[in-house]
Amino acid sequence: MKRRVALVVLIVALVVLWRPLLRPLGAGSIVVADIYSSALWDRNLAALVTPPPRVSDSSDDVLGSPMRITWWTPGWGDRHAAVMLVNGATQLGNDDPETRRLGEALARGGYLVMLPEFAFIKEGRFDARATAYLDAAFARLLARPDASGMPHGAFGFSVGGGLLLAAATRPALRRATYLGALGAYFDLDTYLAAVVSGTQRRAGQLEPWDADAEVRLRLPVAVAEALADPTDRARVTDALRAGAGHLSAAPPNDLGAEAVSLWSALASSDYAAALERIRALPVSLRAIFDEVSPRTAWATVRPPVFWLHDVGDRFEPVSEAETAASLAHAGPIRLQRTALLSHAAALGAGARAKGLDFWFAELSGLLSFATAVQSEGL
Repeated sequence: MKRRVALVVLIVALVVLWRPLLRPLGAGSIVVADIYSSALWDRNLAALVTPPPRVSDSSDDVLGSPMRITWWTPGWGDRHAAVMLVNGATQLGNDDPETRRLGEALARGGYLVMLPEFAFIKEGRFDARATAYLDAAFARLLARPDASGMPHGAFGFSVGGGLLLAAATRPALRRATYLGALGAYFDLDTYLAAVVSGTQRRAGQLEPWDADAEVRLRLPVAVAEALADPTDRARVTDALRAGAGHLSAAPPNDLGAEAVSLWSALASSDYAAALERIRALPVSLRAIFDEVSPRTAWATVRPPVFWLHDVGDRFEPVSEAETAASLAHAGPIRLQRTALLSHAAALGAGARAKGLDFWFAELSGLLSFATAVQSEGL
């Protein structure tokens, strides 16, 4: 009799805990195991216990432009929780191996995964309609019959994460169950100031920040491409490319006023001076900065936000994540700092040589983070 009672109690406990704890923990374990077993040993442990997802590509019309969309559908079940991934400024677009690895991992964990290929992100430029494109793509995910009645989330990487959070108050994305970001930016003003000065502000103090050479060039060029005058735009971007992102202190005499103000901001090597000049840019440029900065509408963002950031990130400083986490908004935020990642890649330099204490702490932290996301998303 006691054994029967104990069995009934166990079954009831499993039923009660399945949705809030066991299922998210299992899905989180599958995602982490998929990513790190394949990254470390070229063997996918999750593939041993889950069926392979179905992968397909489509070409959809989004706001009047053709858009490639890659889909991963779990190999089991008819309806699934859904998630939209937003790539960073990788020139490989939807063929980026790190993003494809994550798409497969999430599908093995039970998600219908959508990866739209935003041309402006792939090309490394800011688009005045960027947040509208992201919102329109997410609306397509909401309309999927095989995700009807299920949670719908979105997760962005690097610049894509910043743009996703900037779009968070648009009509479709306001309906997201949760939003996630990996190595994103929060305020284009402070992000650009950190890149051009090699400095970030943490806990009220300035400290050196070693920006990667790629972002040191690509971010100023992306901003300069927003200049209205095509001649000025070409001259400033050519000068940036010739100087690997650095400009001389004095702008050319015949540049227009808009280009001169941007040149002065990009040429500054002092964080405070650069930030002051960025915030004083003409309204024409300020409109772009404000449109693509999560900071602008942060107070009214309602979905829970999960932010994962590499503490040594050389593409977006960790101060961007810390600033976001310190400011109140309408929904909760969880910030997970990690030393295991390298920006948006699964492994940082030297991670393989670390001891068991490092791996245990980092993987347990990532598993806890993944489980928290699954609790919202499944």
